[in-house]
Amino acid sequence: MTTDLGQLTAAAAAWETMAGEFKKVEERYRDSVQKITMGGQSWTGVSAGSAHTNFAGTRYEYSAAQVQAKAIAGLLRDAHEQFTDLKKKVESARDDAVEAGMKVSEQGRCTFDYSKADAGTANAARHDPDLKNVENSWSQHIDSAVKAMDDADQGVKIALEAACADGYGQKNDTTLGTGFNGEAQGDVEVYEARNAEDIATRLAGGEKIPAAEMAELQRSFRDNSGKPEFSQVFINGLGAKGTVELSNRLSDQIHVKNPANKSDYTDLQKGLGATLASATKDPNSETYKKFRAEMQKEGLERRNTSFTDLRLEKTYGYQSLVTLMSQGGGDYSKQFLHDMGDDIMKAEKGREDIWVMKGGEYSGERTGWFANDPMDGLLGVMSRDPEASASYLKDEDRMKHLMERNWEVVLEANEHGNSTHYSAALDKDDRAGFAAALQAGATGIDPSAENPKFVEHSADNKAVFKNAIDHFAKAGDDLPESLREPMANVLVNHASTVHEVTSAVDMRNLPVPQNDMYEVIKQVSKDQEAYGSLNYGINQAMVADIHEAGQKHPEESLLRAGRTVGFLEQARTEAVGPAETAAWDEKWMFDTAIGYLPAYDAEVQAGFDYVTDKWLADEQKQIDQKYSDKHYEAYEKRNGQLMALTDEWMKQHDKDGGQYEYQTKVDEAAGAGAERAKGVTTPPSGAAE
Repeated sequence: MTTDLGQLTAAAAAWETMAGEFKKVEERYRDSVQKITMGGQSWTGVSAGSAHTNFAGTRYEYSAAQVQAKAIAGLLRDAHEQFTDLKKKVESARDDAVEAGMKVSEQGRCTFDYSKADAGTANAARHDPDLKNVENSWSQHIDSAVKAMDDADQGVKIALEAACADGYGQKNDTTLGTGFNGEAQGDVEVYEARNAEDIATRLAGGEKIPAAEMAELQRSFRDNSGKPEFSQVFINGLGAKGTVELSNRLSDQIHVKNPANKSDYTDLQKGLGATLASATKDPNSETYKKFRAEMQKEGLERRNTSFTDLRLEKTYGYQSLVTLMSQGGGDYSKQFLHDMGDDIMKAEKGREDIWVMKGGEYSGERTGWFANDPMDGLLGVMSRDPEASASYLKDEDRMKHLMERNWEVVLEANEHGNSTHYSAALDKDDRAGFAAALQAGATGIDPSAENPKFVEHSADNKAVFKNAIDHFAKAGDDLPESLREPMANVLVNHASTVHEVTSAVDMRNLPVPQNDMYEVIKQVSKDQEAYGSLNYGINQAMVADIHEAGQKHPEESLLRAGRTVGFLEQARTEAVGPAETAAWDEKWMFDTAIGYLPAYDAEVQAGFDYVTDKWLADEQKQIDQKYSDKHYEAYEKRNGQLMALTDEWMKQHDKDGGQYEYQTKVDEAAGAGAERAKGVTTPPSGAAE
């Protein structure tokens, strides 16, 4: 806190002056001493040859001294810039603690400052059982800032030592470890990257790395992984092959061998992932181009991911890379995600069984860490970036490939007498990445977010939605079970569009064809949770439509609601039959809050809650009564929901109107919606006859 960092720039200026003085000496030496061995002289023989070599070497050292001096000046200026920024962060952390009522010691320990608190606050603090934890958290806040400063300081130390090492081997360099460094550079991160690369290469090769070097590699990643000047040098040196081998070695230590210091390897894995993400940010950089080209070859090479678990012998490079990207984290660029996805697609075309592996499942907490299906794993990584997911999945060819590719990537053992036969099967996390990317791309929301909030749809979000409707409708009954609930979330997020399509009478100019929408809703409704999510969201869309201001023909919003209810009920009935015949849980109630829904005002929310309660009551009635007439029209059981929609509409548009009249109209509309649904059960657009 008291160090005068300006001394660093003053020292840098002195080193630069020194470089200038060495240049003068070099020129005088060239013109007065070396000149006598440079031809046109009478001096000949062995001694002349020896002098020529020695004089050239001496002049080289004067030249190398200039390079080294300038490099040290650059390193000191780099250090000044880093230290100044990090010192401000230490000061800011201290100020944050003081503002929060802490007293900060010279060692950075925080305690509650009773001298600045009023009597009530001080008394409350004395009786607060959590005060010690609060004090410790502020101390840790300051410690983190100091640690970052120390990390940077250690990096500068490495760079200064490396810059002063003799760069023996250049032309005319005649010294061995005692001269100046003619290859010195003035960038701290370059030296840190080279040092980290050396440790990482040895670790990847199976060498036992001393604890001090392991700590140094962790520090290098912690301090520099987000800096391109470090990450590009590191990844360039390691290459795709080295990156895969290091990732495999870390995975083996973390997930298979399970050593006591597992957390150390986890930190390294996260650092490696973040470093790769930083190195590949710029698709126009030579690092990016080189890594991608190498990965196209390395991705199809087979290496040991584990040296302990026999199932993971000879796995593909793409599986290891995506494992790193999934487990190690890192903010990967959209272009890198897209290019890796396209390269993996290219690798698996014509080789449908390329990722099929023995050994049971690769899902869940114990084995789900390994990206046995790199395409699905990459899509899972991509889902963290909704914009990247949207621009990827709006493409027709990509979506077609994902719908048609082989998803059976594990071999199940089947015992036949004394022999064992294997057959391909779906993994238990089948299409988990595809489902996540689909939701992210169509909704603009990362599905893994703790508190997802609705966002306005971009053109790409809408394009993914339409693309999904088209392909899922064509799949028909072949739509995988694992995509039903994710697609329900997408439909909920686009509930106003679903309501527009399902309630339409005029089939022209719809966002998606009505028969395609029907087919998708039918497939989604085969899953109880998916069906619940969908109806929950559609209720809100219908209520919001009823509340829409400035309606020229307000009665139409009530009729639209009726037609949508009938349409959805017909789709559900065709999918699973009446509720009493469906394999659903009795006493089922849907109570999961959905963050994919847009936010409306309190009045719409109240109407939505009212209609949803009636809908859930209808659902329970269908399960409880177990109607004997299997052909009883499902929409006619929707009396509670339809009447609730009528009540909500009348509150907005005709409080004194004839309730029976409107109830009759909405009931008729529901019947019309069901009839229209029956009429669109022709093969969806583009489907094979």
